[in-house]
Amino acid sequence: GWLVKTTGQSPGIVFHAMRLVGGVALLVSIYLLAAFLSGSRAVRWAALALASLGSGFGWLAAMWANSLSDYMPPPLRTPDYASPPPHTWQAMPESVTFVSILLNPLFAWSMALLCLFFVTALLALERRKIGWAALAGVILLALGNIHTYDVFVAHAALVSYMLVLLAGRRITWGRALGTYGVILALSVAAPIWAWHTARLDPAWLAKINTKTLSPRPVDYAAGYGLVLAFALVGAAWTWRHKLREPKLLFPVCWVVANALLVYAPVSFQRKMAEGLHIPLCILAGVGLVMAVAPGLADRDGRRRTGLVIALAVAVALPSNALFVADMMQHTAMNNMDLLRWLQPPTYLSWDEVHAIEYLGQHAEAGDVVLSSSLIGSHIPPRARCKVVAGHWAETIEFGRMVELVGSFLLPGRSPAARSGLLRYARADWVYYGSYEALMARQMMLAADLRPPKDPAAKFREATVDILEPVYANRTVTVYRVKRRVVPTEEVAPVVEP
Repeated sequence: GWLVKTTGQSPGIVFHAMRLVGGVALLVSIYLLAAFLSGSRAVRWAALALASLGSGFGWLAAMWANSLSDYMPPPLRTPDYASPPPHTWQAMPESVTFVSILLNPLFAWSMALLCLFFVTALLALERRKIGWAALAGVILLALGNIHTYDVFVAHAALVSYMLVLLAGRRITWGRALGTYGVILALSVAAPIWAWHTARLDPAWLAKINTKTLSPRPVDYAAGYGLVLAFALVGAAWTWRHKLREPKLLFPVCWVVANALLVYAPVSFQRKMAEGLHIPLCILAGVGLVMAVAPGLADRDGRRRTGLVIALAVAVALPSNALFVADMMQHTAMNNMDLLRWLQPPTYLSWDEVHAIEYLGQHAEAGDVVLSSSLIGSHIPPRARCKVVAGHWAETIEFGRMVELVGSFLLPGRSPAARSGLLRYARADWVYYGSYEALMARQMMLAADLRPPKDPAAKFREATVDILEPVYANRTVTVYRVKRRVVPTEEVAPVVEP
C-alpha cells in the first residue's frame, strides 16, 4: 500500500514487482540458511534446487482421482497440486516454495524473513553476540507485522533447537536465556498488537477465525512426496552424525515443531504450514548428498552427485509443471471452468472495467456495493467502496453473503423482498452485469424454472421502485439504491448459490 502511494504505480504493477523481487529474496535467503547449516556446497545447492522447483506426488493423486467416478471424493487432497475438475481441491500455495513465489508476494517475503531470522538467531547462539540477537529480534518484529502466523513457527523451532543444544550441553542456560530474551523483547510488540486489534474489532477477529484447516497427515506426506522421503533419510544421517554436524539438527527441530503446529487447535492451522517445505528441502539435500550419493572427493564423485540431484529435482517437478499448465488453461478460459467454485475472472471486459471506474469516481468511502462475488473481488482495489461478497477469505460469513446476493438476484422476487435484502446488506449501489445475469439464470435452472430470455432487462423492470440506473453500457448497469421509504419484507437469504 505504501509503495503504491509513494510510487504512484497501480496495485497490479507493485504486486508483480514485489512478487518477482520477493522470489529472488526468498531463494537467496534459503541458500544463506543452507550455507550456515552445512559446509557442503553440494548440500546447499541440492537444498536450493529442491526448494526452487521441487514438489510432491499431487500429480499422481490427481491421476488417481480422475480414474474415479465424478461423484466420488478424491482419495487424497494433496496440498501441492489440486485435482482438476470435478475433483478440485484448493492447493495450498504456502506449503510449496515454487507455488508461493508464483502466486503470492506475501508468502515469499514472509518466508524470506523467516529464513533470515533463523540465520541471525543461530549466529547469536553460536557467536555469543548480542548484536546478532538484536538483528534477529528486529527481523522477527518485521515478520510479525507482515504475516503474524509465522511468529509461532519461529519461536517453536528456535526454542526446540535451544533445548536440544542445552540437552547436549552445547550452550549454557545463560546464553540461551540471554539470546532469547533479547529476541523476545524486540519482537513481542507484533503479536501483542495483533492480539489487541483482534480484541478491538470483531470483524477483524472474524476474518482471522476464517477456517483454513490442515489436510490429513497422509495428504501432507503425499504433497511433499520425494522431498519428504529424502528428508527422512537426511534426518537419519544427521542424527547418526550429530557430533560432526550439530547445526543440521536445527532443520530437524524446525520440521518437528512445524508438523505439530499445523494441527494446533486453531482455525488457521494450514497457515502455519508456510515455510515447512524449506527445512524438508535442506534435510533432503543432506539425504541426497551425504547418504544417497556420497563420494565428493574426486571429479567423478562430484559429477555423480550432480546427476543424482538433477534426477531428484526432475522427479519432484511434475506437480509444479502441471500447476503452471492448469493456471495457463484457467487464464485462457478466464476461469470460466472454475465458476462452480466461485473463482473470480482473471481479467475483465471493457464494459466491466468502465462500470467499476464509474463506481471509483462516484462511490464514497464506506459505501457498499451488492454484486456477485466474482465481480466483488475486483471492485475494492479500484474503488473506495466495500462489497457485500468479495474474496472468500476476506468476506465475513462469505457463504451467507453469497446466498444473500443470490436471493436478491433471483428472478421473481418482489420489490419489498429485495428492499429488505438491500437494507439487511446496507447496500448503496447494485452492480448488474453478465456474471449477475448468469447467476440468476443458473439459479432458475437449478430450481427447474425457465429463466427469462433477458435476465438483465427483467431485473431492471422488477426493481424500478427501489433502484435507479445511473450508468449503463452494453452488458453492465450500475444502480443507485433509492433512498425514499419503500415497504420492505424482512427476508433472510434462503437461496443456495
